[in-house]
Amino acid sequence: MKKKKIHLGEKIKRIRAFKGFTQHDLAKGIGKTRTLISYFERTGNINKYTLAEIADFLHLSIDDIENLTEQPDANYIENSRDENIVWLRNLVEEQKTEIQFLKKTVAQQMDLLQKLTDKKMPKSIKK
Repeated sequence: MKKKKIHLGEKIKRIRAFKGFTQHDLAKGIGKTRTLISYFERTGNINKYTLAEIADFLHLSIDDIENLTEQPDANYIENSRDENIVWLRNLVEEQKTEIQFLKKTVAQQMDLLQKLTDKKMPKSIKK
């Protein structure tokens, strides 16, 4: 079976979570916002200067990040069953956080659309 190629953002996400860092931790460590880190991880769109900052924060080289093909292994951190469990739990928590962020964003957009729709409706229709 052919393996799906993962983009740079997904690689950063996997390494970050495996090392036990949240998006907030990474953002704070490199002086960026959590939202920007989320964008990088979702899209893989990241400039080389920010990638160098992320690699430095994670104590890796850019090549280490770019060459990751699957889940981080012993080349990145000593691998053990307990660390894999921690990695998986961190990944699940990150996904929950991302889902909550997206739900909040959708709700805000829906509220904004409702307000804009209400403003454009004639007063006779609003009643």
